[in-house]
Amino acid sequence: MSEWIRQQIGQPSTWRGLFLLLAAGFGISLSAELQSALPNLAIAALGVWEAARKGRGFGEPGA
Repeated sequence: MSEWIRQQIGQPSTWRGLFLLLAAGFGISLSAELQSALPNLAIAALGVWEAARKGRGFGEPGA
């Protein structure tokens, strides 16, 4: 089960769906352009998170 959850979290569509669900809950509407950009924003956010988490070891083999 843990592996399945990790795979789903790694999918941009999961983050896009979660964001759209939260936005709808707060009554926020999004343009079609922003909705199509959400997967790219999620991937960029995950990259920043990994860089911050790994610190100076980011990009090194085995980091």
